[in-house]
Amino acid sequence: MSGSGVISRLTEACAKEKGVLMLMNLDNFGLFNEIYGVEVGDALLENCVRIINEVTEGDDIKGRLGGDEFIIFCKNLEDKNEVAEMLEYINEKLEDSIGELLGEETNISLGVSIGAVHVPEYGNDYEDLFHKADTALDYVKQTGEHGCAFYEFDETQDGAGRIDDISKYMDEAGDERGALWLEYDYFSVVYKFYTRYLKTYGGVAAKMLIKVKPKVNNIGEEHFKQIVRDFGKIINVTLRKSDFMMQSGSSQFFLLLPEITEEYTDKVKRRIEKRWIDVGLNGVMDMTIESEPIIALNDKEK
Repeated sequence: MSGSGVISRLTEACAKEKGVLMLMNLDNFGLFNEIYGVEVGDALLENCVRIINEVTEGDDIKGRLGGDEFIIFCKNLEDKNEVAEMLEYINEKLEDSIGELLGEETNISLGVSIGAVHVPEYGNDYEDLFHKADTALDYVKQTGEHGCAFYEFDETQDGAGRIDDISKYMDEAGDERGALWLEYDYFSVVYKFYTRYLKTYGGVAAKMLIKVKPKVNNIGEEHFKQIVRDFGKIINVTLRKSDFMMQSGSSQFFLLLPEITEEYTDKVKRRIEKRWIDVGLNGVMDMTIESEPIIALNDKEK
């Protein structure tokens, strides 16, 4: 599978053919590559290419766009369930492949995510369709991993650009496990609301700041950012569904932990530290965890 000439073939296919354009990303590959080495990482990518070839047709157009991203145009494919089945097959085979390569299980959650768009329902221009598939893939990345989303919205509706009903086919949906991971603006609203709630009704919560920094100087900036992002996913699934988190800057995470005692806060710290060691990040980066209780008395208790 090569990227050579694939863009021109995709441009022609999108203009003339019916099917599904898919962007496929290998989740957490940067972290896997850092811990197990480039040689093992390259072998995993080769296996990923083989698995993709197994699950697609011979006349489908397939290419590798970067280290861990692939693009596929499946001709005459319409059924979303077939894409979901394709995703399930790829992730099952990848899990088997990782076991064969390492001879053991890994604590890194490896698998693929897919962003897809129907052609020609959402256009015939390759660049525009690529953007739409990428938007769907971003949605999967924000809500979890190892899942699939289709780009879907009514382009005739006023205020075009809103994705009102982007549909999910999640294998491991991020909104079904772990904390709610928010961007700064949304997290700020939740944090202010919750502290006001505590002030009005009383209760207890905790805030936690997790900072990381590389142990060596030969980790490139972009590589470091990807490792931090992957570690964020590990933090996310370590927390409860009722917790909130955001990435604050390029190397730290801020957590809001509602209805949590100091004793339980210590347990959260230990769980994060254990996962940190389990995936081997303690050999790559240093980590510090700070926490403070948020205790507020309601008006009756003042």
